[in-house]
Amino acid sequence: MEPNHNPGFFDLVGNVRAMRRLKPDPVPEAMLRKVLDAGVKAPSGQNKQPWSFLVIQDAAGREWFAERYRAAIESRFGAVRVPEGDSSLARELKALRYQIDHMHEVPLLLVVCGLRDWPFRVPPEERIGLAPPNYGAIYPCVQNILLACRALGLGAALTTMHQVFEEEMQARFGIPDEYGIVVTLPIGFPMGRFGPVRRKPAEDVTYFDAWGAVRPRRED
Repeated sequence: MEPNHNPGFFDLVGNVRAMRRLKPDPVPEAMLRKVLDAGVKAPSGQNKQPWSFLVIQDAAGREWFAERYRAAIESRFGAVRVPEGDSSLARELKALRYQIDHMHEVPLLLVVCGLRDWPFRVPPEERIGLAPPNYGAIYPCVQNILLACRALGLGAALTTMHQVFEEEMQARFGIPDEYGIVVTLPIGFPMGRFGPVRRKPAEDVTYFDAWGAVRPRRED
């Protein structure tokens, strides 16, 4: 029996680009809740569901994050300067520059947090201080969120620059210590158009039975 196919999914997953230019128009709460409902459908070990979400919509909170986001990028990479021309690097840096300058204008910031949980490789006697969040469970949740945003026509772009000021951010928004911040997602209606992603073909990075052992691609 032929397996069931869902070509809609494969079209969608190849069309989820980071959208950094977002309109300031508010996102209807019903759409946001649909996105979050998709997120919590993700799998997690022992079905622990270790995620929680913080939605930042008020202007003061968005401005606070935007200021520290800019400072974090500049502290690590210096001022982002866009080269002349229309190269892929120039386009990427132009979009990043726009996001830096307009982060405070996005309608909402979705902060995805995860319960802290020591990885198995860390023996009990070495578990000192705060454990990291459960990344293995949270990132499938984040991917579901990104796919849901795209399905609804919303733009989003994953950022982890909060790592530079995470303790300050947790204090500012009252995030308890048992949770760690995994990603922050600016979400809104995109100014530009969606388009296909550019990635290396899977066969270029896939080996069978031993590293480096490739197999010719078969066309089904």
